[in-house]
Amino acid sequence: MDGDILHHAPDRRGTAFAPEALARMLSVSTAALAQGRGVALDVSVLTGTPPRLVGDAETAGALCNALTASAITSAGPGRLAIRLSALPAGEERVTLRAELTGRFEINGGNGFCQELARRLLAALGAQMTVDHGADGMHRAILDMPVALPSRTTDAERLMSWARSRGGRLLVVDDSATNRMVVAGLLAKAGFSVETANGGAEAVEAVAQAPVPPEAVLMDVAMPDMDGVTATATIRRMGDERARIPIIAVTANAQPEDRIRCLAAGMNDYLTKPVRRADLLGALERWLAPQPA
Repeated sequence: MDGDILHHAPDRRGTAFAPEALARMLSVSTAALAQGRGVALDVSVLTGTPPRLVGDAETAGALCNALTASAITSAGPGRLAIRLSALPAGEERVTLRAELTGRFEINGGNGFCQELARRLLAALGAQMTVDHGADGMHRAILDMPVALPSRTTDAERLMSWARSRGGRLLVVDDSATNRMVVAGLLAKAGFSVETANGGAEAVEAVAQAPVPPEAVLMDVAMPDMDGVTATATIRRMGDERARIPIIAVTANAQPEDRIRCLAAGMNDYLTKPVRRADLLGALERWLAPQPA
């Protein structure tokens, strides 16, 4: 890949952007190149990716485009897949991941991994790793630091968003009163809500439901299986269920409690008692818009 593609990447910080828009840009900007090389390019955003992120949006797009174009240029006829996702990375931060798989070259004079590219990636705070498959398949992972947007606190706007969006949620709490309160707040906002009385029941609900919930509101301190263990179990599932947004709703308000929840794979963290605006503000950050 020509180093100038990275060298001229824009340097703007703190721009809000949508991963879905980034995916569309990748599809459009590389379509002619892919068609000319006989490459079928499949670009998608994985379940559980926030609909909006904040960061160096233009450079993230330039890096994703450079990686994709380089892979297409070195690939023979066939299929390349690029998946965009977001991984929790601590308080209000996530890692935007672009994962490219297929048969393409990753070394050589024009390879994305040349030393210049490595230095520029480091300067931008991004990292890239490459796995070599025994069957000739390669996987390149580009990780870029971004942030979540601030939670909206405008109760009226959040109610309007919730009622227009709707969706299926799972509320998990060993207290019947807490389940009733949280489920009632969300149901009145327009969501369809199911409940579970502990971590084990929550894992079963996510694993066995024909259509899994779009997000889980998870208590942490529960007697049969706590929320941290339940979350780690869900994250080990082998399909899109492993990426369902899980939001802690807990009375544990110490910083170390938040760290433990996020380290287990929870996406967000709310402390009890919660208001409807708190719940909706967290859900808005993680629920993608309903398909048109």
